[in-house]
This record gives sequence, C-alpha cells and structure tokens, in this order.
Amino acid sequence: MPNLDGGHYFLTLLAPVRTGNMIDPVTGASRSHPHLLRQALALLPAGRQTAASPPDAPPSPFARNTLNHLARFVMIDGPAYNGRESGDSLVGLLHSTDPLVAQPVDVLTTPFLLFAADVDAQSLDGPTALRRYTDTLWATMRPELDATFGHCLGFETVTDAAAFNAYVVRCQIETTMPFNDYWADGLVAPAAPLGAVAAVAAVVVAAALYVAVTRGWPGIALALGMIALLLYGAWRFIIGWGARPFPTAPDSDLPSVLKALFLQQAFTSFASKAQGLDEATLHAHFGTFLAATDPAAASPALFPGEVVAPQVEWTL
Repeated sequence: MPNLDGGHYFLTLLAPVRTGNMIDPVTGASRSHPHLLRQALALLPAGRQTAASPPDAPPSPFARNTLNHLARFVMIDGPAYNGRESGDSLVGLLHSTDPLVAQPVDVLTTPFLLFAADVDAQSLDGPTALRRYTDTLWATMRPELDATFGHCLGFETVTDAAAFNAYVVRCQIETTMPFNDYWADGLVAPAAPLGAVAAVAAVVVAAALYVAVTRGWPGIALALGMIALLLYGAWRFIIGWGARPFPTAPDSDLPSVLKALFLQQAFTSFASKAQGLDEATLHAHFGTFLAATDPAAASPALFPGEVVAPQVEWTL
C-alpha cells in the first residue's frame, strides 16, 4: 500500500538522533542529545486524550491545525530482540550447533526518532499533501519542532518551511500498512479491466504463434520475445493497479469526524435524559437539541485532541 490511501496521507519518518553532548538550557549542565530529546518528548503537551485527563491539561500542539488524525513520536534505541533463532533440534545436532553460542544481534549505531502521522489529503496527490502538512506544522508548532527534531542529525540546517519539508522527505520511509477505517459501510474496490487485458494478451499470443509457425527459428525467437514482453507488461500492470490508492471515504476529513463525535456524545446524553417523555414534549425538546447542535454546520464540534465534547445548551 502507498503512503497515500483513502484520502489520507500516512507519514512515517526515522530521524537519526545526535549522539554528542550539549549544554542543557535549563540546568546549564552537559547532557546528551538522546537524554534531552526524551525530556522534550515527555514535556510535550498531550491534551485531554482520556476522560480521566485533568480538565486544565494544555492542548497538544498538533491540535493547532485540523489535519492530524493521529501523530506519534517514538524513541528507538535499537531493534527489538525476539529471542534466539530456533531450528530443528535434530538438524542442529547434525550440524554440531551449540545452543550456548550467542547468535549475532542487530544493533543501531545511533538512536532514531520515529514520527508517524495520519493526516487529511482529500483530493491531493502525495507530494502536495505532504508539503501542505509540513508547511502547516512549521507554521503552527515550530517551537516544538525545534525542541524535538533539534536533537536529530541534519536538522541544524533547517531554517524555513521548505527546508523542513526537504528534511522530512530525506528521513521518510514508505508506510506499507496504513490503517484506514473510515469506509464504515465497506468499500467496493474498482475492478481491473481484465477483459481488455485478456483481449490484448490474446492478440499478442496469436501473433506470436503465427510468427513462430511461419518464420522458422527466427520467428520462434521473436515469438519468445513477444511472450516475455507480454509477461513483463502484465506484471507491471498488476503492480501498478495494486499501488493505486483507494478513493476518499465520505466525510472522512478531520472536521467532519470531530463533528460526528460531538453529535454522538450529545445525542447519547439527549437519549438518556429523554426517557419517559410523552411524544409532544419529546418532539419539542428534540427541536431544541437540533437547534443547539446544528448537525449540518461545522460548529459546534469536538475540539482537536480532546475526547470530551463541549457542553451545549438545550432544555431537558
């Protein structure tokens, strides 16, 4: 799957962390970049992501724009060790394998900062969507970017939005398994034009057979070349068709999702309080509820990065 799918851009980047020391601007002591980066990540506001979050928790800097569906930082010191590579005991005995001898273990020469994000990209191609996102981050949360990526190798030359985009592209790795769950009623994938492909293949095969039968050995060699080109073209067609992104799901941009979550919470509260009302009273109160929540308008809605919807005034 590509980085762009279903109207969303799935960004994954790995930035190498600098291994030297620097002076802590707070304590004045010499500390390592990995240590200071961990501190910066720990102090990054996360907003009210759960119902148990303090009501005065500062909002996440990613909530300063309405593109982020998800954003995550992770420090990676080294690859996870999954244990010794096992094998058949009898085969190991025949090869005199000593299970007490340590096997090679993968290590990294420097820690890496992983940044992953799922952002809106409706009607945009991949490079345009990524440029819009990096420009938005640079405009809305540059202090936090400096505090985190400032400890990464190569970021010291980033001074503007264009340089930040180039840095992200340089550190980007392909997202091979994006999670896209906004096709609530299922997605009917566009069918490949297999009839046209079969027709072209039949014509090529027929032509190859004619050449092979009528032209002797040169014709056979030419026919084999035609068949090889046919197989290569079919392979390229299948790979290209599979790499095409799915279409954008309806109402899958972040403002629409925030509005839907707001209505879900508000209507759940309404349904709970409306139990036992007679029809006339229920009808009157539901009208008040619709006027207060305004389902067709963008506001009121859930605030980005929050899980608790703002209260709206309606009578019950």
